[in-house]
Amino acid sequence: MAYKKNNVLRIVFIFSALFLLAGFFTSSPSRGEEKTINARKLFEYHCAKCHGLTGEANKRGKALKAPDLCDPEWQSSITDEQILHTITNGKNKMPRWSERLKPEEIEALAKYVRKLEKKKR
Repeated sequence: MAYKKNNVLRIVFIFSALFLLAGFFTSSPSRGEEKTINARKLFEYHCAKCHGLTGEANKRGKALKAPDLCDPEWQSSITDEQILHTITNGKNKMPRWSERLKPEEIEALAKYVRKLEKKKR
């Protein structure tokens, strides 16, 4: 009977060890891996209410004096740091997004704003 008890304990131990190893080797994102941030969707959700889907201020945005983010003159008059600062801390009627967005989301939005510039023809 002691022999059977030892075999049962060995089997339980082996399955426990295999279970733990299986959890260790399953493919899950590691701490260094992050989900890709979709800046366009962030912009559409958080910014388009005033800046419009394309970055040209809509009716509400114009009433709040939001800039046309597509305007080449505006784009050339502002630095990347200023865009980051404005998104992070807000400006005039624009809210402070640092309370709702992660720093990497704010950086993605700032890069997206740069892509909105109308191409000169």
